[in-house]
Amino acid sequence: MNRDTFRRFAYIETCLYWGEGITASHLARTFEITRQNAQKCLNAYRILHPEQMVYQPSLKRHIATNHFQVNYINNKPEIYLDYLRGNQLAAYYWAEDEWTDLPIYDVDRLFRTYLDSTYIKQVLSAIRRQRTLTIHYQSKSQHYQLTISPNRLVYASRRYHIRAYCHNWERYVDVVFSRLIQVSEGFEEWVSDADDHEWHTSLKLNFTPNPDLPQQLRQTLLADYHLADGIHTITTCKALKPYVLREMERIDWRHHIKLWIVV
Repeated sequence: MNRDTFRRFAYIETCLYWGEGITASHLARTFEITRQNAQKCLNAYRILHPEQMVYQPSLKRHIATNHFQVNYINNKPEIYLDYLRGNQLAAYYWAEDEWTDLPIYDVDRLFRTYLDSTYIKQVLSAIRRQRTLTIHYQSKSQHYQLTISPNRLVYASRRYHIRAYCHNWERYVDVVFSRLIQVSEGFEEWVSDADDHEWHTSLKLNFTPNPDLPQQLRQTLLADYHLADGIHTITTCKALKPYVLREMERIDWRHHIKLWIVV
């Protein structure tokens, strides 16, 4: 099997397993091929894997069968979320992995929390289809049953989060994926992020090295960010401020004090 065919088959499986299904037009747009060639690719996949997908006339697309098994992709939810995150990062530069010839070992991946594939699929589907969800959620202090309108995905503090409107609390919240205990379809009307003022409000946070640190360490921190005036300014939105503070104000393991302080 050549590389082009493998990638198209992998994309078909991605749409079947993680998405809402696949159409020839969708495949054609993604790989910039004719619809006729895309249909041939779908037919070739079906012949090679006859139990994998079925055409659903009401949806006008191919969907996964109950017997679906992955052959070309990894079905671990954290790997798929990494794929989405990686695509976003690549889009800042150039969306083509052939340009990557130097491997990078991502140590952060060693500290991943458990993610349930079923819950991840339900959340992703709710975001795409603009539907509400009823969730059982374990916070640091207690268990909640909440109805949320998922709006977007956020990666912060080595974890994937959902930015969502909470119907119970009537405000926008962050939900940690790994703390979902149960997920089911909700019945309330979905609420967009149009009124998520914390998300749409930008702010600047200014930090300077902790003056109680040794001078050499303070100079090293300044050199890390090439700071001539001693101030490190981070522009973010108000909703993400806690994550920025958590990262910048972390305690140094050797000196047992904050590396940076807000000014």
